[in-house]
Amino acid sequence: MYHLLFAGSGLIGCGLAANALSHHQDVTLYDIRDADEVKDNLKDVINKLVVAGVIEEEESHVLLEKAHITHNLEAVLEGKDAVLECLPERLDIKQEFYIHAQSIEPDILIFSSTSALFPSKLQKDMPHPEHILVGHPFHPSYMIPLIEIVGGEAVSEETIDKAKAIYTAMGKKPIVCQKEVNGYIVQRANWAMFKSLLSAVEDGVASVEDIDTAFTYGPGMRAAILGQLLALDLGAKGGYGAMAQKYGDSLKSAMGIDPSLLEDLVEGIALEKAHRPRELGQTNEEIEAFRDKAIAIFLKDILHGSSALCVGRLL
Repeated sequence: MYHLLFAGSGLIGCGLAANALSHHQDVTLYDIRDADEVKDNLKDVINKLVVAGVIEEEESHVLLEKAHITHNLEAVLEGKDAVLECLPERLDIKQEFYIHAQSIEPDILIFSSTSALFPSKLQKDMPHPEHILVGHPFHPSYMIPLIEIVGGEAVSEETIDKAKAIYTAMGKKPIVCQKEVNGYIVQRANWAMFKSLLSAVEDGVASVEDIDTAFTYGPGMRAAILGQLLALDLGAKGGYGAMAQKYGDSLKSAMGIDPSLLEDLVEGIALEKAHRPRELGQTNEEIEAFRDKAIAIFLKDILHGSSALCVGRLL
């Protein structure tokens, strides 16, 4: 069990706290707000998990009672494994909190939920910059498992590994962004896709509804099950190793992609397949079978489900 302090009780802070509570971690919420308001915010998020079917109503009351709420930072920092900072997206507010926290517990690890600030900015002029990193969640934070960890140059691999272990214990899926780039990993890709889709609407290529339908019933399903790069690798016989030769001219003319760059993906895809849990498949044949079963379940039970039970689960 990890002993965690969540600084800030908005939707993100309470969402992450609810994850930690539901995975049996020790949770304290720190905020300058009234304790009843903080508790109400946490209760609202836990109720969302009940409605979604993640936890039962009876369990929700138990989890709410397990959360500690405080205005006194000095009284609660001792013995904590980490602080998950979910304060407003202002550098001055965040750094003021870091200075206060590190004056009390110099070795405390601080993970910021910021979506726009680089760790180097958060760390600048702080007493212990090597203990501050970014752990960026995704909306809704209480449901989406992904966490993007960005350490910057000041943070050691050991600290990154500790952060990964803590997020994993909370039920999250941490990944590491190895460079400070705008948008980190996912939003960087999202912005490029959004720009392309916005152009499609403006140019009259398709309606907004048809574009969303295309992704819901098309590549969105594959990406959700396998990830985008693995899904594309399975789409061509021989994978990325053969793709450059087979589609090189069209890739270069249509998208401006240098076909030789595809070779950079071959080793990474091989490692990804080897690291997959056996039940999800490791060979192409096994992975394709898992993919097809998952798509069939999604189509039958979610998109095409007509039973009252299926509809009831979603409403």
